[in-house]
Amino acid sequence: MLSLFNGRTLRTALAVAAFSLSALPAAQAHDFWVNAAEPVGGIVKAEIGYGHDFPKAEPIPEDRVHLFDALQLVTPKGAMKLDQVGENYAFQGRADLQRGSYLVLGTYFPTFWSKGEGGWSQTNRLQRPDATYCEEVLMFAKTVLNVDGGRDDAFISKPAGQGLEIVPLVNPAKVRTGEKFPVQVFYKGKPAKTVKVEAVFAGFSDKEYKAFQGRTDLEGKIDIIPLKAGQWFAEVEYSEPHPDKTKADDLIYLSTLSFRIDD
Repeated sequence: MLSLFNGRTLRTALAVAAFSLSALPAAQAHDFWVNAAEPVGGIVKAEIGYGHDFPKAEPIPEDRVHLFDALQLVTPKGAMKLDQVGENYAFQGRADLQRGSYLVLGTYFPTFWSKGEGGWSQTNRLQRPDATYCEEVLMFAKTVLNVDGGRDDAFISKPAGQGLEIVPLVNPAKVRTGEKFPVQVFYKGKPAKTVKVEAVFAGFSDKEYKAFQGRTDLEGKIDIIPLKAGQWFAEVEYSEPHPDKTKADDLIYLSTLSFRIDD
């Protein structure tokens, strides 16, 4: 596992005190996040996290590798795709990064999942007429990569163009345990109002429970309050009826932001 990325709630009194049960369907049971490490010798290394043991990356099942795009390093100059090297979750690329703050993005391609006799499968209603439920799922992941002590806000606090994304309004490297970490959620480029945001830190419970929960305000903003130092990821879900009912019932977007909080 990589040495992770370096690094404020609407109604926080309620949000930080309650641990809530998450009830995602089986097709969405895996968490999706991104790990990234400071460059060594000009090489940026990053990982797709897909599983149940954040932040530990593990091999992606072979029948799901094709669901993921290559990780992207995003700088003020543009984006570059990293190359998959070694384990199927591991990516790297050469980049001359100066002191500052950057983004690494991950994408899980639109995928149909249907449920019926025998469980879930990667099929739509046309392919599985006897399905009792079908959804199309898109997932996005993001992390902040701080290089050489960088703690910049200007670049990382802007939307990166993901279909659903959590945008940090300050660099997480500036946030300490118990302080507010403000973020803003965007859906298709517009603030996502009153959507639920959850967050968990590495090693917390069994991942069915969350260490933080709250809803965004009318501007899509919320203050996450991390009560423990270490590695965290926040997640948000947005769903709507699928535009083509012959293929699926719902269209579901999921997005995560992974970050580190120091004491």
